[in-house]
Amino acid sequence: MIDGATILGLLAVGFLGGLLGGLLGVGGSVLFIPVLTVFLEQDYHTAQAAALVVNVCVGFAAAQSHIRSGLVSWRLQGILIPCAIAASVVGVCVSNQFAGAYEVYLRRIFGVTLVYVILANLYRMLRRQWPLVRRLWKARKRRRGPFAIGAVGGLMGFMAGLLGIGGGVVAVPGQQILLGMRLRTAVANSSVAIVFACVLAAAVKHSTLPQGVDPVRPWVYVGLLAPTAVIGAPLGALLTHRLPREWVRLVFMAFLAWASVRMLTS
Repeated sequence: MIDGATILGLLAVGFLGGLLGGLLGVGGSVLFIPVLTVFLEQDYHTAQAAALVVNVCVGFAAAQSHIRSGLVSWRLQGILIPCAIAASVVGVCVSNQFAGAYEVYLRRIFGVTLVYVILANLYRMLRRQWPLVRRLWKARKRRRGPFAIGAVGGLMGFMAGLLGIGGGVVAVPGQQILLGMRLRTAVANSSVAIVFACVLAAAVKHSTLPQGVDPVRPWVYVGLLAPTAVIGAPLGALLTHRLPREWVRLVFMAFLAWASVRMLTS
């Protein structure tokens, strides 16, 4: 039984996750999964199954705003989405192998992923401030061929299926570094592709939950996180085009630093 304070807390977390998902194109799971596993002490597979469904809700709500902005590259999506969908199924199958005592390794991988997200966000901030980093960024080779796009989509889908994250944590910097996309365009593309990758990943995950995992429990958390997440997502997508995000990144990274420590040590 979930008490009233926990219900209110999850509604607030849903809104913040949706806001961050729309603002930064990360899907919201980097917030949802640590809250469910660390604060509520749920097993990782329950948190992952819930987060994948909420990611679809967040991504769909945010994607509509990004599509209206005209920043979505449909030529890129034609390669990005199929690769993400295929890789997401592989990711789910791999994640299901980490059941029982081996579940802890998913937490460790998630913790390392959070460290990567922190470093990627720091890099984005520093490249604007440090001349050397900025010159290196401008000097990078930009490859927008099908193999580079497929690599971004494949890694995005695999991480979505493996960890339950939206995939934007790799798709956004991946588009910037490998494809030379601007940040806002990368966020818009990521928000659209997340929907397709997570729909199939969620369906496969819920139908193949490891033995001993309550199949109903994830839907309880979906019901508490999704309603407010879909409110926060379009607001975050709107703010993407209007709000200086450095202060948001700093707060976001502070939380991720705490969450990564907990996921790596719990």
